[in-house]
Amino acid sequence: MNKFLFDHQLAAMKVDGSGTAEERSAKAELVGSRARRMADWRKANGLPNAGWPRDERPEVAEKDI
Repeated sequence: MNKFLFDHQLAAMKVDGSGTAEERSAKAELVGSRARRMADWRKANGLPNAGWPRDERPEVAEKDI
């Protein structure tokens, strides 16, 4: 879990340094998916998610896909 959290934080820092909007979008998607995986793992193991990264990506409506 520590390695996964480290990778998440590194990806978050890379979002800020990305040049194009497309690069930022791709990196933000990676950050969000990692945060979601961490939250799901913690929930499945009965652990609180307070203070941990959370998925801040907007919900996408089914019709938008």
